[in-house]
Amino acid sequence: MKIPNQYHATLIGPGGKYAIRLEEMYNVKITFPRASAENGEGKTREPLKADEVLIKGGKKGVAGAKSELLDILEFEKESNKTLKFDVPTRSVARILGKAGASINEIKENTGAQIEVDKTSDGNGSVTHITVRGTKEAINAAKTSILAIADQVGEETTVSLFIETKFHRAIIGAGGQGLKELIIRCGGPSDPKLQAGLIRLYVCWIYILALR
Repeated sequence: MKIPNQYHATLIGPGGKYAIRLEEMYNVKITFPRASAENGEGKTREPLKADEVLIKGGKKGVAGAKSELLDILEFEKESNKTLKFDVPTRSVARILGKAGASINEIKENTGAQIEVDKTSDGNGSVTHITVRGTKEAINAAKTSILAIADQVGEETTVSLFIETKFHRAIIGAGGQGLKELIIRCGGPSDPKLQAGLIRLYVCWIYILALR
């Protein structure tokens, strides 16, 4: 039977346990090409192409093993889709979040695997994102990531001079003042998305007079 080589390792299982389970269940011998076999399993005199799998045994056993292998194959195809897209590099820090909190939350909520390519394009303007999982998981993860990127794209940076003595009043107890200020100005209510939108710095300026 024809099965793309990229799925062989999954069908064989760690140490060949998945293939062995099918062999014992259906009383058959399942052989994969040598390049895909583990621990010497699957070696045979019959020459097999890279995308071929050989099942030997009784008619019913072979049919049962073949049917189950094809079911597993279809599940793997559906569950291991890959999507690649780009986001502006300036949005990556927000997408990742502090200590990876934001990206980890997206992974947990969607069930997708997400990789952020640290090597951006030549001019550094975009960063590559790779998402793996089911079609639904990929779409959900992409939507969440692009929502953050779009929000960052709409932001501008403005610097204001505010005397240090007013900082505590602006920040408020537990940062509540800043949170309410962001919301009143049309910003997000989610604390994770609010992080870093307003930053207060204490600057000391020294002026040296030369005589």
